[in-house]
Amino acid sequence: MSAAWAIFKKELRVWFVSPIAYVFLGAFLFLAGLFFVMGIQQNGEASLRAMFSNLSVSLLFLLPLLTMKHFAEEERLGTFEFLMTAPVPLWALLLGKWAASLALCALLLLLTGVFPLLLAIYGDPDWGVIATSYLGLLLCCGAFSSAGLFTSSLSDEPVAAGLGGVLVLLPFWIAGGAAHLVDWEPGRQALRQLSFLTHVEPFSVGVIDSSHVAWFVLFSFAFLFLTWRSVESRRWR
Repeated sequence: MSAAWAIFKKELRVWFVSPIAYVFLGAFLFLAGLFFVMGIQQNGEASLRAMFSNLSVSLLFLLPLLTMKHFAEEERLGTFEFLMTAPVPLWALLLGKWAASLALCALLLLLTGVFPLLLAIYGDPDWGVIATSYLGLLLCCGAFSSAGLFTSSLSDEPVAAGLGGVLVLLPFWIAGGAAHLVDWEPGRQALRQLSFLTHVEPFSVGVIDSSHVAWFVLFSFAFLFLTWRSVESRRWR
């Protein structure tokens, strides 16, 4: 675990000594504030549901752009071979990079804590629903980061890796909406189960279902495993 911790600290240090983390934080907080104001104006109630819903869509596009440099940049700069020969287990490398992305997301969500406080001043929000909504967003962050890590391992161009991450995640987002186009009931059910919306919406109404938590965990694990296989294959090219 010490190796994973070293990678984790190194990735965070790289982000915060470059503009990328601050641009990402600024863009996310701007969108959060915009969605907060729009949601209050449209619904007229002390609720963050509209903000959380819009932020989950925003993260689908923003997080692959954050994770796109994890391996693609290493390949482009010619440091990938050095990384592969370093005395660091591959699982520790993947875990450290993924955990760093998740930590940055947790910081983002923590900074949006000002919005629930504003609601508490002027209204009476449901704190249980707010807590479960934050949990749902954090689970989305873990899943999106793992997919972004995978596409970054497939390319030596960071921009292509970022766009690839969006393209990988987008079908999982729209699968639920496409379910009604399928006449075959098992097919409709399969599309609904593949959809992020199916699994994240219960959190926005205060429901924590272990099956939905397990879906996000399995999704993240599946893409981390695919990343491991991708990096392992590139090591021996």
